[in-house]
Formats: sequence, structure tokens, C-alpha cells
Amino acid sequence: MIRFCLNGKWIEESVFDPSWTILTYMRTKAAQLSVKEGCAGGDCGACSILMGEADAQGNVQYMAINACIALLGALDGKHVLTVEGLKDGEQLHPVQQAIVDFHGSQCGFCTPGIVTSLAALYHNQAGEAPSEEAIHEALSGNLCRCTGYRPIIEAAKAMNNYPAPSDSSPVNKPAVEYFEPCAPNQGEKAVIEQDGRTLFIPQNEKQLATILAQHPDAVIWAGGTDLGLEISQQFKQFKTLVSLHKITTLTEVSENDSEVRFGAMVSYSNAQSVLEQQFPSFAHLLERIGSRQIRNLGTLGGNVANGSPIGDTPPVFFALDARVEIASSQSVREIPIEDFFKGYKQTDLKAGEYLKSIVVPKLTPQQSLHVFKVSKRKEDDISAVLMAVRIELDGKTIKEARVACGGMAATPLRALKTEAMLNGQSCELSTFECASQKIPQDYSPIKDVRASKEYRLNVASNLIIKTGLSVCEQAGVK
Repeated sequence: MIRFCLNGKWIEESVFDPSWTILTYMRTKAAQLSVKEGCAGGDCGACSILMGEADAQGNVQYMAINACIALLGALDGKHVLTVEGLKDGEQLHPVQQAIVDFHGSQCGFCTPGIVTSLAALYHNQAGEAPSEEAIHEALSGNLCRCTGYRPIIEAAKAMNNYPAPSDSSPVNKPAVEYFEPCAPNQGEKAVIEQDGRTLFIPQNEKQLATILAQHPDAVIWAGGTDLGLEISQQFKQFKTLVSLHKITTLTEVSENDSEVRFGAMVSYSNAQSVLEQQFPSFAHLLERIGSRQIRNLGTLGGNVANGSPIGDTPPVFFALDARVEIASSQSVREIPIEDFFKGYKQTDLKAGEYLKSIVVPKLTPQQSLHVFKVSKRKEDDISAVLMAVRIELDGKTIKEARVACGGMAATPLRALKTEAMLNGQSCELSTFECASQKIPQDYSPIKDVRASKEYRLNVASNLIIKTGLSVCEQAGVK
């Protein structure tokens, strides 16, 4: 059984297809028809809903997510709001009223998703009027097919001018009322079974390891921003699913003087603040990974364990010389992240194992990180080339260079010949220009819908030179 609060009412569900998405449930069983299916891929935002969790102080923290690719089982213990639940009786929520007054709804299809995304922004701004940049970022995952963005932006700027929701509204009721009763399984794993398919929701890593030992072929579901597409677009049915969303130890971030440890279930959004402090260029990359809804669901561990050659974070972890911690019911082992990728969509995870954490060495004062993403559009797009470079200087000499790319091979891959041309050389632009000529010896990319082989090689070569410009400027070299 799973238990969650939908628009102020606690719901218990024990009979449903383990592969159901939240969108499927909302439209077929919960009758929340404001949740629309547009792209079924997490791109258009028509299915956006609000999901709330309690923080350590008992305050509800809201985030907008895509219901079309999120697993229904992931709602266990959560507080969920659709547009129907934002109002208090007949009193509209400030975002709803602003959309009405500023004529922000054209055909209306996209409006509920836009309202929920703006509602997340409204409640996470602590009463402060959002900047235009914050509004654009909040709406980056919401497509208005009528291209009526001007009145939507005007409504967003004005939403804080309306009376705040009352304490009795579903969005503002005390967190304790929602979350204290929510211990549906009392430490025991939830199990949903139907038509020969099973969904496990372990509460801790011990349960997870036991489940994987008993079901070594189970599909592990983290954020689901990629696996969800197999359900929504390929109509795939998984025999055994294991959702990790209740395992709090996998969502923790810890650090010491030398390294940062990210639990595998740390979302992009939750990693942002730590990355801004330690790896600013990495944090900037996150702003270009999907939309806010995707970053609220997607996880660092999922992006690595997926084994994709175009995952955006693995090349950065390669450049930073990160390690991955892999666990099972038998042991915990740690390996360099470069050894984790074995081939196209193939990793070093063995039957019964799961990715536990990613350990990232901090930059020293002599090191700098440079990350570049090249894609057809700036936001919410797949990389044609993703390059990450860590440069360590010893005075005016390049002591060590680590260069890694995604989208250039069957796996993320370091440019070893390019690195060799940089290591031990003088920190001058000409050094980087010479090194850039080694890129074709390091990579032999394919041609696909995102870019040609020649384009990828030219871009990667130019990014080495761009790195050189940045490094030389920081080192005071003309």
C-alpha cells in the first residue's frame, strides 16, 4: 500500500499497475483532469503538478514535477497538489487570480501546468516578488502553444500583489497535519503487485540490498526522467521495479576538507547549492539540464548509472577524478568512475548491486574546472558535445590536465592524447592550440540527428582552445 495526500485528502492505494505514472492515475482514477498529457516526455509541462515534502523544521517545501514520467509509487508519503487543490473554497490562489486578471490563459491546455510551476515559485520565494530571471527559469519547462507568454509573465510579476492563501487552504495547512500520520509502512517496505508485476518501495538501504539479492534482475527507479520515457512513449511494462525515493541515506550530501560525497538519489536541484560553492562551472551546467521539473526529479546517481554516452554529468565527474561507491547485500566497493562505464549503456554494476554514492575531490587553489555544453538550443536539450576540463597549474606550467567528453564515443571518454600534449607544458594559448589538434586522435564520434562527426570534432577542438583562453586569463598570461 502507498499513502499520500492529494489536494488536502489522505489517500491509500494498494491496487494499481506498478508501472502507472502519476499522470495515468490522475486522469483515470483520481479524476484530476487538469493534469494534461502533451508530449509524454517531460518537455512541455502540461502535466506539471506540485509535490510537497516536509523539511527538518516541519515546513512544506514544494516543487513542480512532470507527472507524465514520474512513477505513482514515488508519491508514497508525499503531499500532492493539482490546480484543483490550489484554491481555498471559492477563493482562487494568487497565481490563479493573476492568470485570470492578466489574461494569461489562451486556449487553456497548458494553463494548469503553468499555474502549478508558478505556484511552486510563489511558495518558495518566501513572500518576495520573483525576478524576471526567476520567472523564466520556473517556466522553462512549460510550453505555451499559443505563444502567449507576455500575459503569463505579467501575471507572474503581479502574483505577489494578491492576498496570500489562508492558513486553512490545502497549500498552507501545517505540515505536521499532513506528514506526522504518514508512516504507512512503519519501517517495512511497501509492495505493490498486479498481473505478475511488482513494485518494491524499500524504506532503507538494508531492505534495498535484500530486495536486489532476491530479485537481481529488478529495474532500479531513481528519478525516472529517462526510464519514465520507456513507460510513457514505448508503453513498456517492467516485471519488477524498485523505487528508491524513500531511502533518505541516498539523498544525503556530506563533505570534508578534501571531498564531497553525493548520495545517488541527490537530485540536480538539491545538488545546486553545494556545486555553486565548490564547482561553479558544474553548477552552471545544471541550469541547462532539462527544465526545473526535470531537475527536481532527476538524480546525479541516475545520470551516472544510466550508462548513457550523452549523460551530462559523467564527463564532469571524469574530469574531477571522482569515484563511485557500489553496494550490495554482501559488500561495499569503491572504484574510479572511469572504470564504471564498460560500453554503450553498460556499467560495472553486477546483479544485486546498486550505486550508493559519488565521491568528488574538491578543487585545490591550483586547480580550475571548465565545463561546456553544446546543443541545438540553450535549454532543455540533449548535448551534441559535453566537455569538462580540470587544469592544475604549478606557477606558469600545466602540471596536470584532465579532459573528458560526452557525445563523442559509446561512453564518456577522456582525451588522453590531448591531455599528454598539455601536461608539463607552459600555460600559453599556443599550448592549448597545439593540444586541440589531438582531439581527432582521441575521438571518432558518430553522425546522428544532433550533429555530424566533423562538427563534433571541430567543436571539441575549439573548446580546448576556449579552455586555454580562460586558463591563461586566470593565470595572468597574455
